[in-house]
Amino acid sequence: WGNLTYRMTARNFGPIMAMAAKTTVATVHEVVELGALDPEAVITPGLFVQRVVPIARTATAAGGFKRTA
Repeated sequence: WGNLTYRMTARNFGPIMAMAAKTTVATVHEVVELGALDPEAVITPGLFVQRVVPIARTATAAGGFKRTA
């Protein structure tokens, strides 16, 4: 659990930082069932991820939030 795939520029430094960090907390838009990801699509193995925090799709990649109302 914790295998990560990336979109857009997150793929540039995300995997490197996850491997170098003492603790990696991944904020994710979607958590899928075990075995749902194609092993070839996994960029960062769960071995390097200590925490997974699901966030709403309204959050932006830059860490801000869009107003929904």
